Amino acid sequence: MKVFETQLPGVGRRYQISFPDGGVFTIVVHNDGKRSAFWRDEPDADGEELFTTSERDAEKIAEIFEGVFFDPVSDDLDDVLSGARIKWVAIPDDSPVTGQTIGEVGLRTQTGVSVLAVERGDQTIANPTPDTQLLPDDVLVVVGDDDAHQALEELLSKVE
Repeated sequence: MKVFETQLPGVGRRYQISFPDGGVFTIVVHNDGKRSAFWRDEPDADGEELFTTSERDAEKIAEIFEGVFFDPVSDDLDDVLSGARIKWVAIPDDSPVTGQTIGEVGLRTQTGVSVLAVERGDQTIANPTPDTQLLPDDVLVVVGDDDAHQALEELLSKVE
């Protein structure tokens, strides 16, 4: 595998990865943080855009490739959460909870979910306190059963 890096003036950087079995994978890192990924089967062929992603999502993809994003659980821990699920839920801009704190909303009392973290832009607030304010576009990392997740979705999308 060979990696070539090229500066693209006014755009960003291009990384081309040539594989021994054929094919070229190209990633363009734009100056604004956006990433675009392309694939072409032959070195002289036109590249097909696979996807474009944000800097934050690109970091998650890199963690997956690196093997640090997912840590498998051993077989003897199958029922650790017994029906509970961890989900990432975005707070809509027009949600009635925006501007309030976790405690004021009473998320756990009203829905049954526990908030593990709040992702706000590039920042992650781990183990948020009841005083943590909820803002539009925050992503809540919550754990609960299916009914609790449904109650949370309803709470976040209520029209007042």
